[in-house]
Amino acid sequence: MSTESGTVTSDQDSRRDQDSGRDKISPPDQRPARTDHWGWYAPHRAIALVGIALILIALTSGLLGVANASRAESATSQLTQRYLPLQGPVRDLRGAAASFQILAQEAFTNTASPVSLVSSAQIDSNNANKSFSTLQHLLASSGDSDLSPHLAAQMAAFVAAENTLGAFLAGGAQTPQTAQLAKVEEAAQAKLDATLSSLQTTIGARLVATANQAHAAASLAREELLWSIGIGLALAIAVIMVLTRHALQVERAQANQEAVQSDIAQRISFEATLQSALEMSRAESSVFELVSEALSRAAPGMRSELLLADSSKAHFRQVLVSSAQTDDAGCGVMSPDDCPSASRTRTMVFPRSTALDACPNLRGRGCSALCVPMGISGNSVGVFHVTSVEGSPPSDAVQRNLEVVARRVSERLAMLRAFEVSQVQANSDSLTGLMTRRSLETAIRDLHATGTPYSVAYGDLDHFKDLNDVFGHATGDRALRTFSQVLRDSLRPADIPARYGGEEFVIVLPECPVDEALQVLQRVRERMAERITIAELPDFTISFGLASSEQAASFDEVVALADAALLAAKGGGRNQIVVAAGDGQPATTPLAVRAQSNAGSEAHDDGDAGAGVGVGVGSGVGVGSGVGVGVGVDASQGN
Repeated sequence: MSTESGTVTSDQDSRRDQDSGRDKISPPDQRPARTDHWGWYAPHRAIALVGIALILIALTSGLLGVANASRAESATSQLTQRYLPLQGPVRDLRGAAASFQILAQEAFTNTASPVSLVSSAQIDSNNANKSFSTLQHLLASSGDSDLSPHLAAQMAAFVAAENTLGAFLAGGAQTPQTAQLAKVEEAAQAKLDATLSSLQTTIGARLVATANQAHAAASLAREELLWSIGIGLALAIAVIMVLTRHALQVERAQANQEAVQSDIAQRISFEATLQSALEMSRAESSVFELVSEALSRAAPGMRSELLLADSSKAHFRQVLVSSAQTDDAGCGVMSPDDCPSASRTRTMVFPRSTALDACPNLRGRGCSALCVPMGISGNSVGVFHVTSVEGSPPSDAVQRNLEVVARRVSERLAMLRAFEVSQVQANSDSLTGLMTRRSLETAIRDLHATGTPYSVAYGDLDHFKDLNDVFGHATGDRALRTFSQVLRDSLRPADIPARYGGEEFVIVLPECPVDEALQVLQRVRERMAERITIAELPDFTISFGLASSEQAASFDEVVALADAALLAAKGGGRNQIVVAAGDGQPATTPLAVRAQSNAGSEAHDDGDAGAGVGVGVGSGVGVGSGVGVGVGVDASQGN
């Protein structure tokens, strides 16, 4: 500004000097008298000329200030209308592609049902197509298609690869072809994600550059306007008033912008602090405690609660309340489908409970409400519910803070639950999906710590070696998986089935007496017989030995009793259940077996390498003849 002013003044001085020089070198006869040369001069004329010059400078400065302010407004408009809208579709498209990749992995690991996989894949595909269309429209309308020239081709490749996996997600068998298709889909997703990541980086760089341009233009405009105001004060009150008014408008706009930036900075700081705290939470209970404190800061002085869906996703339960108010029982919604915010997966504000479009669950409570849904993998799993006085709903700042809490908490819960699933997979047998021997022993320690009684069934597939030798190991594996599925379908959630080794299985039945355990095992055998026909497996039977924790002090001893009973069932002809009896206890339970050294000695004479046991022999779990006999169990026999 000062440079331009100096330039104008210097030009005028130079012109005056040139005119003066021409006068000096004029011929003597043509040079006018001195009084004639300065006859035009008068103080008021000089003041008028200076005033006109200053007015021109002021006007020029004002015009430049307006131009720079317009540049700042244009840059800010470009920032908000051209680049910021691109971030949402890019982020959503990357999220949808990543979510489909997770579904593909779940399909290969058989951790989800085909129905849920297809439904989730359809949702992710729709979200990806919608986000891609929005992104293409925004890029085309703003003339920024050159930001990602290969995006359409890579999206088409990803959609094609995604479609080829549709049949597999619907329950198709895993084959080398599907594995190859999965690799193609994964490569297409990686290329698409790399392109979107590059696009995000480019958009971010342009946002920063545009913001810097807007800031520089705004600063320059402010300086020039202040200079104009100073000049206007020396010239005229009218000019001062005009320029002052314009400056105040600019300052108000700047103050509003600074307030917005301050709010954004505070929200970013709050989100960073919350994220750091959530990362230190290792369980959902600690997450909820942290969320309760975060809600008191995000919505101070308001009643906040979190409703979370149960495992069936059909019912809501209140997991926390951040206020000690007792005059409000909270939201009475029972399921996610009944909650407008959760079912529509969007934030909703209800200023009055009596309004025509108020939430049905808010009527009669005499308050306003803010509801922010919480989702995991695109599914609503909960809702944050904040209430305030009637007619005065929570502010936009509270809404934005609550959305930050909802987003970060849902991400942490998703991570914790994914980690829990991976832990379950690590503790499960890879073929059958049941617990391993080590994980079973860990679960038993918990039962012993709480003093919970239990029954132990030791099961074995009869003649499993012959099944493998005649029909192949693939058929044997199918038989093991089928039996494991029958166990899961037939047992209670608290029961603990485990693959103990090979074709041997151990089933722990907490708080289940032996007589009830007999009925459970018989039900398993009956369902297994039905499932063999459905699965088109070769016929085979199962033998069980059954013991109770009341018969021995340790789990290993109970398992040994059940193993001895299983050995007796094998020696008694297989395809039956034998119940062990501890030392000093009468063998009154149907199909009971008790180690007896004398009977074992007699039985040893009959068998090649047998173990003597006293058994009551019957078919299945029916009551036998009730006569204890010595049975020689040949250890050289197969399973």
